[in-house]
Amino acid sequence: MSTKARLSYLVGLILLTILLNGCSTPNLQVEPIALSENPSEQIESLETELTTARVNELHILAPESMAAAREALDAALEGLREDKGVETILQKVALGRAHLEEAREQAVLARTVLARPLEARRIALEAGAVQIGSDYLTVENRLVELARALENERLDWAARHAPEVAQQFSDLELRAIKNTALGEARRILAQAEKQGAENMVPASFARAREILQETDDYITNNRYQTDIIEDKARNTLFEARRTAILLNYSRQFKEMTPEQIALFVEELLRTPTLRLAGQPELRDRPFEAQAETLARTITELQAGQQAQKSQIEAARQQIASLEGITEQEKAAKELYIWEQKATKEKLERERRFQQIFDEIQEMFAPEEAEVYKQGNHLVIRLRGIRFPVGKAIIAPNNYPLLGKVRRAIRTFNEPAVTIEGHTDSTGSDTANASLSQARADAVRQYFVANEILPPDRIIAVGYGSRRPLAPNTTAEGRAINRRIDVIITPQSQSSL
Repeated sequence: MSTKARLSYLVGLILLTILLNGCSTPNLQVEPIALSENPSEQIESLETELTTARVNELHILAPESMAAAREALDAALEGLREDKGVETILQKVALGRAHLEEAREQAVLARTVLARPLEARRIALEAGAVQIGSDYLTVENRLVELARALENERLDWAARHAPEVAQQFSDLELRAIKNTALGEARRILAQAEKQGAENMVPASFARAREILQETDDYITNNRYQTDIIEDKARNTLFEARRTAILLNYSRQFKEMTPEQIALFVEELLRTPTLRLAGQPELRDRPFEAQAETLARTITELQAGQQAQKSQIEAARQQIASLEGITEQEKAAKELYIWEQKATKEKLERERRFQQIFDEIQEMFAPEEAEVYKQGNHLVIRLRGIRFPVGKAIIAPNNYPLLGKVRRAIRTFNEPAVTIEGHTDSTGSDTANASLSQARADAVRQYFVANEILPPDRIIAVGYGSRRPLAPNTTAEGRAINRRIDVIITPQSQSSL
């Protein structure tokens, strides 16, 4: 490039930077986008980055910056629809990306200053606090207010109010635990109270409410004793339902004469008696005697069933003996059947694995990735992924390739995934090991942020330059050695 052309390029770049910064907030670092870039692809890339940022909850940790980034994206989309020109569209995309980077930086501060309320919020959400509704949204808005204060450099104010918001999330967590454990019992007893339980079944109603309060008090002081809480909640619900049933019968009996009540009880006792063959008529006996006779008959029937089971088992063993089948022969036969089944399942797994391998291989162009099998592992060697020299930042132009890897992983059910980072031999061993680990971590974080698998199903390992595929003596060989390998390991037959 001539000196004159280089000077013209620099002047244009400076003017574009000034224009972009004029549209942005003070101190906002806007990196201009080359006018040769495709506006649609740049918009799609920014939209993907914003989606990932929301998954990482940046809209809570940096609400103003995220809102500004979204506004810039909307402006870019409008410019694309109205054909306002490549330069205008790319300016808006660059502005949105700058606000997004500002949000990322702000989130680091927020996660430090607001660590307590953020952790309390996470635990509250796990307990189901979002089901509480408007009260939860109120506290969530308080957290956003703290993050917004940090964005406006009111750090002292945010730090001073953070413990209060943390306590509010903790209170919501406790309410959520109680709602889960006691919500149904509360509803039943509230309905019973409306129907006059205090007058109709006062003792039962009082007992149920006492047990409810005892369980509530226990949860208040022992919210993480889940097994004990489950037992107490189960007993509380039993007493609530029992009270409701007693109330229902008491209301019926209130409208009946004493004789009708006695006939009602007599019929309850007679119904099972009629189903027991050979039982005498019992209605000329007291209710207690009828109940005792029924209980004794049931016990005798249970004993008879047990004796019958013993006879059946003895007959089965006798038949097996007459057929000349020893226990050892039976075990050998069962082992043979099991081995045949295991062999069939293994062949089916191998067939399915080959099918998945073929499907995934079709996803990638040769310049994007190599896909091959390694035992029961499937390896995707990413030839097309590019990092800035000496850095571990995933550039937006890598998203389409990583998107294909995401689809490949989802072809399995819930596999284990290992991200391997590799470098060439340029630089020290320590630096290469650190860089390869950072790049593997960056790819892992991308997959975690996009919720491909639970975080504990994905690990990242950096090997530095210890596992070269080609000699490091040529530029071509070094390029081959700089790579990311994604290793997918199915966990079971159901994974395939």
